[in-house]
Amino acid sequence: MADTVRGIWQSIVQTKRLYLNPHEHFGRANICRAALLSYVGMYYMFKWNQNRKAEIARAERKAAKAIANVAAAAPAHH
Repeated sequence: MADTVRGIWQSIVQTKRLYLNPHEHFGRANICRAALLSYVGMYYMFKWNQNRKAEIARAERKAAKAIANVAAAAPAHH
């Protein structure tokens, strides 16, 4: 059992060293880091844009409601 766990752990460590060590295989490590950071950046940009659009929609609904309230409160002209 311990040998199996040690073997799995060594394969994980070797994979980490292969892709994330800066002093070996500069190109591969930099490409991996750049790809990971790009995906993280895209996620946060998507979330920021989603929140921004939600705030704009909320403001538009609030303005429409205010206009409707003013129209309802105004006396009707015949």
